[in-house]
Amino acid sequence: MSFEKWRNIGNEIMNLLRVETYPVAVKLVKENENFPDVVRRPLETLKFKINLCQAFTATRRYGWTIGVSKKECACPLACFLFGWASLKDKKDLTDFFFKSGFFRSVKAAEEGAEFTIKNCTLKPSMYKGIITSPLNRTKIIPDIVLIYGNPTQAFLLIHGYLSGVGGALEIQYTGRHASCGHGVIQTFLSQKPNLVLPDEGDKIFAATTDEEVIFASPAKDIESILEGIKHLFGKKIMKYPTPFNVRFTPAFPKPFEEFLKKLEGSSS
Repeated sequence: MSFEKWRNIGNEIMNLLRVETYPVAVKLVKENENFPDVVRRPLETLKFKINLCQAFTATRRYGWTIGVSKKECACPLACFLFGWASLKDKKDLTDFFFKSGFFRSVKAAEEGAEFTIKNCTLKPSMYKGIITSPLNRTKIIPDIVLIYGNPTQAFLLIHGYLSGVGGALEIQYTGRHASCGHGVIQTFLSQKPNLVLPDEGDKIFAATTDEEVIFASPAKDIESILEGIKHLFGKKIMKYPTPFNVRFTPAFPKPFEEFLKKLEGSSS
């Protein structure tokens, strides 16, 4: 699909759902690929390292196309998840989760670490970085698309997806490594959409608001999701903003009813 086609899809998503920020196109950069010249690099542009969730925010709010590699990523957990750094022993991840306070027992931390390694971690040396770009003006062909919106907008995206495949959206979420691990990696590995709640990193470092959730989708499904939303809107089953029903006579407290009777010319 061409850049123009992706940009049109980005604009259609924004027009249909009226999301407040740009949908984020995400590309995983393979070891044998280069970062395009049009990509901003944190150490060059900002003069400091950033977290990946910060890159998502700069893309969706500033419209920046950003490339982040190991040397530019400030988050140690993200470096591990994306295969830019490795552990000598996976027990080290268990210890990290337990000591950080995510779990009340080592056993629970072990289970948590096992899920993360299996579902939210890329193999070392497969990808040397990621690029994020606003979908409606994208400078990359995306692997994943992240759409930040309110619960109603996410609800419509889920309906758009399910209108073509049926069944239910299966959500797997841990409360950790939300936008990077669940939003990007898990979605990439499973090749299925996911609904992600922003975690403490997204909120503290990336200014994600309490009203926002993340709908993450493989890029291959976005066009079908968009067609599903347009189908639903065309059938007038749903719409956004939600068209509240105001076609009824409101009921008033008794003093209002008594006052109405005292008005000259009013009907009873």
